[in-house]
Amino acid sequence: MRKFNLKTSKKIYIVLFILTSSSLFYSCSNPRWATDVGLNVTWGPNGPKVRPHVDLDLYNGGRL
Repeated sequence: MRKFNLKTSKKIYIVLFILTSSSLFYSCSNPRWATDVGLNVTWGPNGPKVRPHVDLDLYNGGRL
């Protein structure tokens, strides 16, 4: 089992604060949540590099 150190718990608190504050202002600006998961492939001199990515975006108006 992993132990949580101060850096890890600090990051968790920052993410929770951002999510909580954005949900508090939800009624004011009507944001939309959007998620995206995929792979980024970049070609270099040593061959392709594949990097996974996970995005969580918050849009204020417009189309997704």
